[in-house]
Amino acid sequence: MIRLNFRLRRNFLIIWSVCLWAFLAIFPPAYENYYPTPADRTAFLTGIQQNAGMTAIWGPLETPASLGQIVMWEAGSLLSILASVMSVLMMVGLHRKEEHQGQMELRLSTGINRMAPAAAALLTTAVTSLIVGAGSGVALAVSGLYVDEMPLQGAVVAGATFALVMFGSALLAQLVLLFVDNPAALTRVGLMTIAASVIVRATADSQRIEWLNWLSPLGWKTLVRPFVHDDWAALAAIAAMCLLGSAAALFAERHREYGQALFRLPVLPQRRVRRVRGPAHLSMVLNRGTIVAWTLVVAALAAFFIAITGSLSEWMEAEENIGQIFKDIFDTGDMKTEFITYVAKLCGILVATMGIQAIVTYRSGEIDRTVDLQRSTGIRRWVPLGSAALIGWIAVLSGTTATMAGGVYGLWSQESTTAGDYDNLLLAAWSQLGPALLLTAVAVALVGLLPRLAHFAWAPVITAAVLTLFGPILNAPQWLIDLSPFEYGVTVESGSWAVHLGMGVVAVVLTGLGLLGARQREIY
Repeated sequence: MIRLNFRLRRNFLIIWSVCLWAFLAIFPPAYENYYPTPADRTAFLTGIQQNAGMTAIWGPLETPASLGQIVMWEAGSLLSILASVMSVLMMVGLHRKEEHQGQMELRLSTGINRMAPAAAALLTTAVTSLIVGAGSGVALAVSGLYVDEMPLQGAVVAGATFALVMFGSALLAQLVLLFVDNPAALTRVGLMTIAASVIVRATADSQRIEWLNWLSPLGWKTLVRPFVHDDWAALAAIAAMCLLGSAAALFAERHREYGQALFRLPVLPQRRVRRVRGPAHLSMVLNRGTIVAWTLVVAALAAFFIAITGSLSEWMEAEENIGQIFKDIFDTGDMKTEFITYVAKLCGILVATMGIQAIVTYRSGEIDRTVDLQRSTGIRRWVPLGSAALIGWIAVLSGTTATMAGGVYGLWSQESTTAGDYDNLLLAAWSQLGPALLLTAVAVALVGLLPRLAHFAWAPVITAAVLTLFGPILNAPQWLIDLSPFEYGVTVESGSWAVHLGMGVVAVVLTGLGLLGARQREIY
């Protein structure tokens, strides 16, 4: 079954792994360019250590500062989150989702042991984690050949840490999902465990409660400290925790009824019978939980990041070389305003992801033939995709509103906030509506016209996110960075709404083309 799992997920594994390794490899030379001397790195380290907000976002930095430690501080934290998302999606997809879709029954009907699917999913995810971790270690080791202060031992420990973080995140999701029997909530709950891990890790690092990091897979990097202490004892303890967790998960699976949760959690009784009032209402019912979860995450992130705006601004303006990398990212305007705009861009990327997710979910309905059931009621061919597009646009509006609401709370929590800060937040938040709608419309056009290429709907948002978040760090030319629709933020002092109006017009045209394609083609 392990070989079958890899055959089913080989494209997923290859694409994710190559992207993660490439992402990690670009950071060492970039940071060496920004902080080439020990004095530069020491000043940067001092600024980070004095700022609780940056510690909460990326984790702690220890003396002495080295390029390897700085790379693991930011790139390592981001890669840990992305790799955890990869492993959770793989674990959920290989086991519980296939069980609820009925495919697992076909495998069990061949006479294999009832525990084989769960064990195979765990082993497949473990091997995948080892592959990604080994590749990450190789990427860092190769970087050490032309970048100083990145020894081979640190690269090996970092690779092992990434592998354990990946597997630990997937294992945590598997244990939590033992209490979930709603098939529509499996992926959402699995990803929410990663969000919980981020919160626990941020609390542990910012409040210096080190034992809390043992409870969060994303906090294990802080315990091992690659390129600083290279704590092999912590690695061994974490590996033992993963083995015990795997045994506990398999033991629980043995006592879980097929297709059900291990324990049924109490649910609120429904007071009335739900009546579906058309395709649009059906799409809303199917996607409501996902939209609510994403909206809450966006609001929380906006509130958290905006709440540290004041302290970050003071830190970045304190000394020329301390925050040079952030000054390049945030452009040349007022640091506080630029940071508010940057947070709006970050949330805009998540909001665009919300919209695209609704369209990709619809395409999954075409593949498993549930859209055929809708069409069999006599509705027009384009209506199911049109309903999904409408839900995507509603998700984008909801996420944009959440960005503004969360940001307002974050500003309210600061004593240094002025009326101008609220004005800049309002403009910056809503200036991300156009980009999110545009990228959602690209997904609608792809699904409507070229459904076999539906997964490429993620390519524009990923490319735009890389250009916006890392273009300045990588010294990308400005014309290339400007290709990202997220780059056109509006504030009181700068920006124009004309380009956003153009994005809205293009979004309407692309959506219309997608619906026209859905009207002309069959489902396949």
